[in-house]
Amino acid sequence: MGTREALLRYLWDDLINLNLRPESLDNVIRECRRHPDGPFGDTGPAIERILGAGASVSDLCLVLRATAYEAVFGTLYALGDPGVDDNDVFMLHESLLTAEPSGMDGSPGSAAKSAYERGWSRLATKLEY
Repeated sequence: MGTREALLRYLWDDLINLNLRPESLDNVIRECRRHPDGPFGDTGPAIERILGAGASVSDLCLVLRATAYEAVFGTLYALGDPGVDDNDVFMLHESLLTAEPSGMDGSPGSAAKSAYERGWSRLATKLEY
């Protein structure tokens, strides 16, 4: 097991700051073209629409970095409070995709379905393309 500091360094270097690389956007777009019906297959077209609307690559990378930070922070917080029974967190990442609330494993349309189920109908309508 690594140290607390090593884990935090990994989270910053490999999860949060990785989003500062413009190539990350290209990789997402390419993978979504290869697997348009796969998990988060609707993300590539969304990135293309955002960039096509005039957003700069660097601005989008900053937004993704902030979103990654919020996700990591929320996860770390949840591990402590409310926590997991018997500290059963080993290999938890393997269950993440299948636990997606819409039941669609993150596939295109899952964001809209999840938004509808949460009562966010205005957002859900905007997510349907």
